[in-house]
Amino acid sequence: MDEKMLWLASFKVRVLEGCPVDFDGSEFMYGEAAGFADSENQFNSLLESTLIENRFETLEIYHLSSAHLANWVVDSVDKEDILELLEEVQYTGDFAFGIFRSSQSLEINT
Repeated sequence: MDEKMLWLASFKVRVLEGCPVDFDGSEFMYGEAAGFADSENQFNSLLESTLIENRFETLEIYHLSSAHLANWVVDSVDKEDILELLEEVQYTGDFAFGIFRSSQSLEINT
C-alpha cells in the first residue's frame, strides 16, 4: 500500500455569507492549507470541497505542491506559521487550514 504524501497549498478566496472566519468584512482572504493525499488531484479536491464547506469561493491557488517540494515557503513572510501548520498536520494526520490573512489587514501592513 502506498503511503500518502503531505501536500501544501497557498490560496486566495472570496468570503461568502455565513463564512465562520469573516472577522473584518474583507472581500477576500489569503491562506494556507495542508493535508495528506494520494495525489495532487486528490488534495486539490479535498481543498476545494473544504473551502466550499466553510463558505469560501476559490479565486486563485498560488502554490500547490507536496510539502517537501514547497520551496516557496522559505521566502514567505508567513514561514513560521506555515511550518507550524505542516507540523500540526504531520502530527494529527488531519487536513487543516493555517492562518487566514484578510485583504484589509494586508493593506494596513503595507
